[in-house]
Amino acid sequence: MNILVVDASLTVRMKIHDLLEEVDSKNIHVECFEDASEALDYIKESEVDLVFSGIETEGLDGISFVDMILRDNPKFVSKLFIVTSQKDTEHFEDIKGVGAKRFIRKPINEEYFKHFVIPEVNKFLR
Repeated sequence: MNILVVDASLTVRMKIHDLLEEVDSKNIHVECFEDASEALDYIKESEVDLVFSGIETEGLDGISFVDMILRDNPKFVSKLFIVTSQKDTEHFEDIKGVGAKRFIRKPINEEYFKHFVIPEVNKFLR
């Protein structure tokens, strides 16, 4: 399984990376990007199973990044997690407006991630 983590924060990228690696390091490959433009290029060249994206990213903002992914493949919505601290802001409404449905709050709460996100990841491993 190939998973992308895209976020401007190195701390967030590494936290998600480490939590995902705990699931099944033999069958999960996690690729991290600060720059959403580079991540979009990677998606075009590689098979990607899941994406964790922040709203704040370098190069291309997370809203445009998610919009481009979902415009090319609307069914990818179930494979996309938005990581944000911007719950009640215009940016949050914008990301929902392009079709994002799954959200994880920053800072990453390990227990929440393990209890709610990892079971979703495991569904794709089966």
